[in-house]
Amino acid sequence: MIPAYNAERYLAGCLDSVISQSVDDWELLIADDGSTDSTGEIADRYALADSRIKVIHLANSGVSAARNCCMDKAKGRYLAFMDADDRLEKDYLKDLLDNAHTSGAEITQCSFSFVYDNGDRIPDPYAVSNVYHGTRGIMDGYFSGPAGDIRISAWAKLFRHDAFEKIRFDTDLKIYEDAYFTYLCCMKADTVCAFDKPLYLYCQHGGSAMHSSLSANYRDYFEVFGKMQEDLQDNRHLSKAVSRRKAETSLWLMHLMIREGRQSDLWELRRTALGESRRVFFSPAPLKLKVKLIGVALMPHLYFAMLSKKAVPDNEKV
Repeated sequence: MIPAYNAERYLAGCLDSVISQSVDDWELLIADDGSTDSTGEIADRYALADSRIKVIHLANSGVSAARNCCMDKAKGRYLAFMDADDRLEKDYLKDLLDNAHTSGAEITQCSFSFVYDNGDRIPDPYAVSNVYHGTRGIMDGYFSGPAGDIRISAWAKLFRHDAFEKIRFDTDLKIYEDAYFTYLCCMKADTVCAFDKPLYLYCQHGGSAMHSSLSANYRDYFEVFGKMQEDLQDNRHLSKAVSRRKAETSLWLMHLMIREGRQSDLWELRRTALGESRRVFFSPAPLKLKVKLIGVALMPHLYFAMLSKKAVPDNEKV
């Protein structure tokens, strides 16, 4: 399933990578989200040439609504999400399906590579191979580190359709909507399988939607964390895991806000990070995170000055 908005530069390469899959029993739904360029025409051309491709033309309503529309119409046993500017290795579906069948997992995850316009590829250095069982095991995988061993992204995964029929993307969120969707699915799953083969090509174009909309919508991160904390308020272990992720995200956002020159938001983010510090200190969180929280608590001006001298890689995200 591909939501596509003004993706004419990349869509053909994306669709070619789907058509080239070593597995041919698939259905592709493309939601043209009110594009004002030739995205819709490109999608229609591919659909005319291949009966497995269906195009849904929508008024512009955002990536979550576009994905939900695809989910409502999907007929396959498994669901897979893809961004219109990304690509797949030819064995993407085959290897995901093989691992899903072997493990019996409701969610199966492969790894990915960052792909740059100059052709460079960098595999995710944090890729894991593991099978997670039960709510605690799965959520420990989801909340491990800023982005999780079970990655927060909806792409690079297969979701077993019948296990998540009632779960949809939150259309009120402009960013981090995939993290919340993946969280809801992980909370419902009995088994998640991850393997470290980089089969999804996460293309970096220097202006991703996530970064371009961050300044206006970064509070969506904390809307999601609030939902998680409400869900998990009676689970001390997982509540601490949410607090850790919230603190890590606040620190990361401080770094990005300094790079973007948005000094006015730093103190709000500092308060958010410090609001979670007590739970973080009394948890098995990494010492490095605890030291950062001490720094931002006791010497905020020095901490911000140090951040301003440190580069943030374009592909760093939570």
